[in-house]
Amino acid sequence: MKHKKARSGQHINAEAPDREAIMACLEQAGRPLKRRELVAALEVTEADSLEILRRRLRAMERDGQLVKNRSGAYGLAARMDLVSGRVTAHPDGYGFLVPDEGGEDLYLSSREMRPVLHGDRVLASVVGVDA
Repeated sequence: MKHKKARSGQHINAEAPDREAIMACLEQAGRPLKRRELVAALEVTEADSLEILRRRLRAMERDGQLVKNRSGAYGLAARMDLVSGRVTAHPDGYGFLVPDEGGEDLYLSSREMRPVLHGDRVLASVVGVDA
């Protein structure tokens, strides 16, 4: 395993589960797991390994592999019926999500646009469809 570099500039010499092991654990569980549940399932015990796991989970969330839900549990993005894409903002406050896979753009109300900016990459769930 590669040495991980700590923010203070020191190297962390610890083993931690890789992305594939984390994804396999979540797949096997069949439901989102909180970080402490992942730690127990993956048998991570050392403090340095816990820090590496915390950073890896954050990176996987940033890369769109995992989604952290409202209760703080991590789930596989691919299993959560989410649409990934880029936000296109309109000057009047509303916007659209342009899906990566193509298809129709998703409308975003001005309320939904508050936490995002034009060009942001997002994962969104479709909550309603207009005819």
